[in-house]
Formats: sequence, structure tokens, C-alpha cells
Amino acid sequence: MASLTPFERITLQVQAQIPLVRAMEAALGKPEAHRLVREALDAANREMVGQRGSLLDIPTLAAEFAGFGQGIRYEFETIEQTDTVLRNDVSHCDYAEFMEQIGARDLGELLICNSDFAMADELGLKLERTKTCMAGDGQCNFCYTVKSKPITASSETQPTS
Repeated sequence: MASLTPFERITLQVQAQIPLVRAMEAALGKPEAHRLVREALDAANREMVGQRGSLLDIPTLAAEFAGFGQGIRYEFETIEQTDTVLRNDVSHCDYAEFMEQIGARDLGELLICNSDFAMADELGLKLERTKTCMAGDGQCNFCYTVKSKPITASSETQPTS
């Protein structure tokens, strides 16, 4: 059996999650339902990417970013790539079109887009994004930055008296 593309895997998961989220919204109200869903998805995504056992460098991230659109229309331009920064602007995303087609675009950021933040954090990256195709902004502006390693007590210089 062939493995699923990222699009196939994510859209199958989202289709299963939508009725649960709608039921939670009805029972708890949208804010509380979305908070609980985001917490659960962030924990699951952190666990999934944590299994890699290593942080992500920018060249690997760039390759994986391109692979996210495997088999679909996913158009992006790399604006900046250095050893510590990857800045991509996505101008077309079939994920947003998919959510529109199934009548759940309002859940797209919750169930798809916002997962990027926890995954990036777990992989040693900081993600900044102020626009998404899902929200109707016409683009997603991704800026990944490698987080600096925390200074440990053994690496700090001790003051001398």
C-alpha cells in the first residue's frame, strides 16, 4: 500500500475532526471548544515531531516545506534563506480550497494552520506568521527562525572577584 501524501493524511484527519469540533462548539461554546482542541492538537503534534529525535535545520526545513505540497497546487516563493532564517510566502494553498469545499473553512486555521507553531517550537524553530490563505489574506507569510540554544550554567562565564 502506498503511503499517503501530507495532503491526503491531513485532509483525512480533518474530516474526522470536524464533527467532533462542531459538537464541542455546541456544548461548550466556540472559545472553550477551540482552546481544548488547540491544546490537544498541539500536544499530539509536539509528540509526533518529537519522535524525530533532533532539531530541524533550515536546509531540511526548506526541503520539507516544499514537500508539504506534494501532489497538490501549493505555490510559494522563498523570500529569504540563510543558515538561521527561512522566509516563504505561499500564494496558493489547496488546503484552504479543500476546507472551503467541505464547508469548514472557519475551522481551517484551528485544525491545519495553527499546528505549524507547536511543531516549529518542538523542532527548535520560532515561527512568525501574520497572514494565511485560510483566513482569506491571499497569502501565508511564513518566517522560521532557528531558536538560539539556551545558555547553561556550565557555558556561562562566571564573574571573578
